[in-house]
Amino acid sequence: MRRRRLLLAIALALVAVAVFFGLLLRPSGEAAPRLAAKHFSLIAADKRKPLPDATAPALLPPPPSVALNSLRGRPAFVDVWASWCVPCREEAPLLARLWRQSRSQVRFLGIDVEDSRAEARAFVRRYGLGYPHIVDPQASLARRLAFFGLPTAYFVDSKGRVAAKLIGKQEEETLRQRCERSRRRRGAG
Repeated sequence: MRRRRLLLAIALALVAVAVFFGLLLRPSGEAAPRLAAKHFSLIAADKRKPLPDATAPALLPPPPSVALNSLRGRPAFVDVWASWCVPCREEAPLLARLWRQSRSQVRFLGIDVEDSRAEARAFVRRYGLGYPHIVDPQASLARRLAFFGLPTAYFVDSKGRVAAKLIGKQEEETLRQRCERSRRRRGAG
């Protein structure tokens, strides 16, 4: 009887862990829109933190590496993604369009996590994501940014500080409006 209870408790704990990691950390295509509506966090200027002082290898060199502090000087959009992430695939065409429309005013950077280089490169080419991407195979840099599942994105002000955090697949209008605000507030972010 005791053994049965122990096995049941272990099974329930495993299910709870699987649900947590499956639904919260890597939302499905159905869960992501619900998250998107609730998880767009603007950060007050006096509470903003700078991007980590880090350099990572470029997915498609040149250059051989990209420093996060190179994003200073104008607003930036940083996207944490993976080729195997369904919401990332759904959002990629939108990001490609947004980059083409906004790249003269807003810098874009992708952070590919927990992925093979071949799959990540194929993803970038398939969706026409012409902006720089860095490789983060263990998601260590993404963790320093406090990412929460995939996709997670950040708007960065011109001083290199995180101005907004977006969790989950976003709506086109949300991203378009935020890019427009970033372009208008180049100094303040």
